Amino acid sequence: PESAHVKVLFLPDYSAANAYQRALSKGLEGLGVTVSADPTGSRRLLPVFGALRRHGRPDVIHFHWTEPYIAGGSSRVSTVKARRTLLELRLAKRAGIGLVWTAHDLFRHDRKEDPNELAFMRSLFGLCDRVIVHCTAAADALLQTLGVGEAGRAKLAIIPHGHYQGAYPDTVTREEARERLGLPAEARVISFVGWVRSYKGVWELYEAFTRLEEPDARLVIAGQAVDGAYAARLTAAAKGDERIHLSLGFVPDEDLQLYLRAADVVAAPFLEIFTSGSVLLAMSFGKAVIAPRRACVTDVLDEQGGILYDADDPQGLEGALRVAMAADTEAMGRHNAGDLSRFDWSRVAEATRDIYEAALTEPDPAD
Repeated sequence: PESAHVKVLFLPDYSAANAYQRALSKGLEGLGVTVSADPTGSRRLLPVFGALRRHGRPDVIHFHWTEPYIAGGSSRVSTVKARRTLLELRLAKRAGIGLVWTAHDLFRHDRKEDPNELAFMRSLFGLCDRVIVHCTAAADALLQTLGVGEAGRAKLAIIPHGHYQGAYPDTVTREEARERLGLPAEARVISFVGWVRSYKGVWELYEAFTRLEEPDARLVIAGQAVDGAYAARLTAAAKGDERIHLSLGFVPDEDLQLYLRAADVVAAPFLEIFTSGSVLLAMSFGKAVIAPRRACVTDVLDEQGGILYDADDPQGLEGALRVAMAADTEAMGRHNAGDLSRFDWSRVAEATRDIYEAALTEPDPAD
């Protein structure tokens, strides 16, 4: 089919809180692809068929995140839900609907390894016509984890994660942002922004920062904490240290700019990372970034714009923070902002559109 006639259904619809889906939809619609999305509830009996009934038959189902389709009451994978979802997708495929999956994560985060989740992903990989990952390291990790071997590589497409320039309000200056957050104008500010979860290394960032004997340094941690005990531990530990500013709660889109504009450098100290959306967010705001050398990070961030450290070195993060104290972070941020054209959404959308067409017109290369 011509690209202008391709109808795509995103599952699930996380666009209200997820700029990635919003930007990809906009880019695809600019190419004539019709995009709809379904906010699938985890309690629905037949979530895929229900979505098809609500939105009409698409040419392609584009799976993004698996959680609502497989999670049971305890957040462990429900074998019944996983099998039901695979059956729904199998029947959709038999009806001639193309199946594409973007593997944004290797596993759902902050959970014990679940063999049911691995079995589901292996089956999903086999069922899909094409699978998208954001970098070569992610491709390698996915193939190895699923145990599908090199034969599976033929159905993988590497499409970079797009940038976030223009995706969020960006109207405040550095000075205004610091004033509103109560930060000293001349301080050296390190910001962490995003979901406050253990896999993101927020506690490790706090600990490394406390070892810096820099009275003018400030650490800002802003974002929603998923685990109440983790939040309480951070709050109790940071109490009494005027250098640490915690803002544990949902950050509205319009406030994101405060924490990013106030920063000299943004920390993304992941303990596990598959793709690099938060790194691209910081780069999109023209910020230097502290991050581990792992997964997709080095495909996105270079030594001119990033303070990269060895993730296996216990002193690696602390060393990176020390480097940040003296680095020309302004020049690093300018470099990052000027290096975003390869992550342009028009390129991402074109490559994604081509994958849809391949899913519809070419045989599954792994068969």
